Amino acid sequence: MIKLKDLLLERIDYLDAAESLAKKYKLRSRVKITSGKDKADYDVDRDIINIRPSYSSIKDFLISVLHEIDHAKDAYKLGKSKYKFDYSAKGEMAQQKGGDFHNNNPYEEKAEDWAKKEYKKWINKF
Repeated sequence: MIKLKDLLLERIDYLDAAESLAKKYKLRSRVKITSGKDKADYDVDRDIINIRPSYSSIKDFLISVLHEIDHAKDAYKLGKSKYKFDYSAKGEMAQQKGGDFHNNNPYEEKAEDWAKKEYKKWINKF
């Protein structure tokens, strides 16, 4: 059984770790713990990386945060409007080809590949 104190410490550790990672990649993005069906998400309009209160493993946590960091980096590089337009256009193209707007979006595929590669740099630091 998880005690409230342990749960609070876990949330603080996730938040601190995610904030540290965002800073390492020179992002100004805020990090928040929220609820939702996805492991994490990036709110491009507010520049917030939303993480969940728990993950199945450190690997799952790190890859989720790094994935969202890649989205933030793209939004910084392209600008919010261009990133949102391009993300939507590529999602629609994926759908027209019979795929899924999100899962077959090249931005999602790129972010997942980058996160898995970057994970190897960080795993021994957590």
